[in-house]
Amino acid sequence: MSDEIKNVGSKGYFFLFMFIAFLLFIVLVVSIYNYNFKFLS
Repeated sequence: MSDEIKNVGSKGYFFLFMFIAFLLFIVLVVSIYNYNFKFLS
């Protein structure tokens, strides 16, 4: 029983990490996109 609880916890941490990594990736892409537009105008 405790093994199932540990498995659910590790899966939850995995999805949390993937969600945070996805948010950081979006922020990085948006910041690079805006940084490039400084030099185009």
